[in-house]
Amino acid sequence: MIRGVLTVAWKDFRVLVTSPMFLMVAGLCACIWSYNYLPQIFQFERISARAFQQGGINIHQTLFASHIARANIILIFAIPALTMRLLAEEKKLRTYDLLLTVPITAAQIAVGKFLAAFGTGLVLLGISALYPLGTAIFTDYSMGPLISSYLGMAMVTGIYVAVGLFASSVTESVVLAVVMALILNLALWFLGQAAEMSDQPLITAIMEHISVPQQFVAFLKGSLKLSSVVFFASTMAFFVFLTERVVESSRWR
Repeated sequence: MIRGVLTVAWKDFRVLVTSPMFLMVAGLCACIWSYNYLPQIFQFERISARAFQQGGINIHQTLFASHIARANIILIFAIPALTMRLLAEEKKLRTYDLLLTVPITAAQIAVGKFLAAFGTGLVLLGISALYPLGTAIFTDYSMGPLISSYLGMAMVTGIYVAVGLFASSVTESVVLAVVMALILNLALWFLGQAAEMSDQPLITAIMEHISVPQQFVAFLKGSLKLSSVVFFASTMAFFVFLTERVVESSRWR
């Protein structure tokens, strides 16, 4: 079981991180983060100089949290661009049928491809982490909130990957896979705001519970909530399970 998963994961990970698409996405992400982060550093220096006499300001809330928020927005769009090829392109290139004849289970295929894309997503997330880490080295800053924030972002990235993998499994159109993944990711992110429009307390509570921002906010503040970890893990597992069901059903067509 494990060997089959690792075989699929390693093969797809190498393909993903060496693909022109990944290099283009990674380069674009780095350019956007650099363009936005560097001016914020200078702005933070001006603000902190004025606030020094009042006890200073919190660099995590003022600088790092906004950078993480922008990183999240970019990953919402970047991850589907990477996951769209996992299964949809194999169907388009007619290599999907060959994949189904390999002596591995649908679960091994789904989990292996998820791990490959998740690892690729973590590479992108690691690039975004270089900016606050490089800044924190030269400041008197406790790394706890930054570490917990990026642990939370890693789990959020895992959800984007699982959603993108599922979208890629139900179509052979890479464009449709991207659109579906974007819609689902945005829906999970904005459910909390939609909950405010409901006048039904039960519906509001449910929508807030399955809203990604509601679960992520504790990590951003520097704390780890077991309930949030369970939410992220179960959401990833749910979409990977749906992918496994789609792949398994393809064997019988």
